[in-house]
Amino acid sequence: MAAIVGHRVFSTATRFNSTGREPRWRGSGATSVRCADVSTATSENRRVTVSNRNDSLEICRVLNGMWQTSGGWGRIDRDDAVEAMLRYADAGLSTFDMADHCKFSL
Repeated sequence: MAAIVGHRVFSTATRFNSTGREPRWRGSGATSVRCADVSTATSENRRVTVSNRNDSLEICRVLNGMWQTSGGWGRIDRDDAVEAMLRYADAGLSTFDMADHCKFSL
């Protein structure tokens, strides 16, 4: 599992002043974001390096969007969905976003 520490996106992000509708951030801005040490995670699966050409970035594994397993986008195979979740958990992911998208008109 990972922790997000002191990032302005995850705090009360916007407020409106009385003279206009320009959003203002509270606080002095973003601080650090780090992977937390958790007893169930192992050192080999908490972090992964993604690369593109000569550039690379080491990131912590946090979330996998699995909304497609909800069935809202068509028929799914339950066993395949469970197997995919187990593979991701074995790879170190600890959170699954399974919210389905909804459409509405105003």
